[in-house]
Amino acid sequence: MPAVTVENILALPRVERPAIDSVERPVRSVTTAPSGFEGEGFPVRRGFSGIPLEHLDPFIMMDQMGEVEYRAGEAKGTPWHPHRGFETVTYMIDGVFKHRDSQGGGGVISDGDTQWMTAGAGVLHIEAPTEEIVLEGGVVHGLQLWVNLP
Repeated sequence: MPAVTVENILALPRVERPAIDSVERPVRSVTTAPSGFEGEGFPVRRGFSGIPLEHLDPFIMMDQMGEVEYRAGEAKGTPWHPHRGFETVTYMIDGVFKHRDSQGGGGVISDGDTQWMTAGAGVLHIEAPTEEIVLEGGVVHGLQLWVNLP
């Protein structure tokens, strides 16, 4: 399925108040996310690093991709890799990025776009710069949240 967009983002339905049986969780700590490199070497800050899964669920990870400004020929992505049993929610703050899967899903995400992708067993994913970013350079800055859903 290609990326889906709406003409008027103000037309989206409002989020309702949480159900009465919802449970608030206290803030356990405030820290600076460690930085590192993913895939072919693009910079990432991993917001939930080192936190036990029982304190995170349904969230698994939150990565800040970039902010990086590539020169021509420098842009990096990831090779094909599996994501089993969770959802990725990607938000592009600035720049352009391709996120696709081996079933033909995904698309190009750019300035202010959000993409929700379901990952199942046997499905591979790839994050890649666009041909334009590879050839001419440009900014890549986004967030990706991994959500553990049944």
